[in-house]
Amino acid sequence: MEIKIAYGKGSKNINISGEKIIDVLNPYNGEVIKNRYISEEVELALEEPTGMLPLINLVNKNSKIVIIVDDNTRPTPTKKILDPILKTIKKKNISNKNITIIVAVGMHKKLNREELIGILGKEIYDNYNIENHDALNKKTLIDLGETSFGTPVLINKKVYKADLRILTGLIKPHNIAGYTGGGKSILPGVCGLDTILSNHSFKATSHPHSCLGVIEGNPMREDIEEVLKLIGTSFMINVLLNYKEEVVKVVAGDVIKAHRKGVEFQDKLSKLDVAKQAEICICGTPAPIDINFYQMLNSISAPYRIKKPIIKSDGTIIVVGSSKEGISDGDFYDVLKNVPRELVWERIKSKKIIYKERPALHIYLEGEREYNLIVVSEERNRQLFRDMNMKFFSNLQIAVDNVINKYQNKENVIVLPYAPYIIPHLVE
Repeated sequence: MEIKIAYGKGSKNINISGEKIIDVLNPYNGEVIKNRYISEEVELALEEPTGMLPLINLVNKNSKIVIIVDDNTRPTPTKKILDPILKTIKKKNISNKNITIIVAVGMHKKLNREELIGILGKEIYDNYNIENHDALNKKTLIDLGETSFGTPVLINKKVYKADLRILTGLIKPHNIAGYTGGGKSILPGVCGLDTILSNHSFKATSHPHSCLGVIEGNPMREDIEEVLKLIGTSFMINVLLNYKEEVVKVVAGDVIKAHRKGVEFQDKLSKLDVAKQAEICICGTPAPIDINFYQMLNSISAPYRIKKPIIKSDGTIIVVGSSKEGISDGDFYDVLKNVPRELVWERIKSKKIIYKERPALHIYLEGEREYNLIVVSEERNRQLFRDMNMKFFSNLQIAVDNVINKYQNKENVIVLPYAPYIIPHLVE
């Protein structure tokens, strides 16, 4: 049986005997909004939002507005969202100098000029104040106290002081917060490092409700939405994509109410039943989510950071992605290269040593402690993964054949060709 697996902007094919396959889980395609109509759908959503007045009713000519956008690790069609937003608010004769666009990089790297133009377009880049958020620069942050979860709230001053915050982004499954989008533009997007690490604490990340497809009782999501209440009026405009990364839905309005509306739609695309656990799970990663290994954790965790894992204990997860920018923007590589696994795990639990990429280390080690993890990526990355003592292949078919030969059972393979867009549901 030939199966196509997402890999960067393309795909890789593998052949597996049909008798070995439990299921191949492709998300639903959804009814695609044609590319030329996306801005029209956004404009309509701005005029008929959920739980709020239309966007144009929230601003006047003196309003200071901050628009928060995703970085380049998300396939969000940011320019197509921004054009109708700017068109709408400019109807009130708001000066460009009163509009600031902030890239919600959270703990990711800052974007350079070329990358910013890539997501915003040159016209917007040249005519508006564009900033990367800086989670490490306390001079740019304001302290708003703590949430009930004990999270210190350090947030970008310009975001806090704006008359209106417009949160743009993408709703898709998330391996801790349940889903992306909504208030995640604020936390982690434009908060300080201490805030982000507290929100992503060992306790929160280990909570049984901190997983794909769960919002109710999810401590990370609840913490995020407490922070929203501290910063004044925010208007959300999020899109939903199918697994081909085509826009299928636009939601706007109240950050929580509109986000829930989007989540309900996302479930129809992503939640797929699985009849039994597998011994082998193969997870593909499309661009830009495979930009580095840090982001590829969205694929690795899909079989196990769910209510009921779809892979058996001591099973094998094969993750596929180009990882064109290497491992991560932070300390993930150095930590796993130089520190014994058990010591890293103990440090993550105890917080005696704070790793910048602690949440990513947590998710990876959680998987590695329970399953056999294999990375399939570009040959140029071989040494990087070997340095971190990870099993690596540059040839997907060889990796799959190598693993299948170790398991004798029939019907023992589940394939997630677009793993970051899937929320598997074990029904046995």
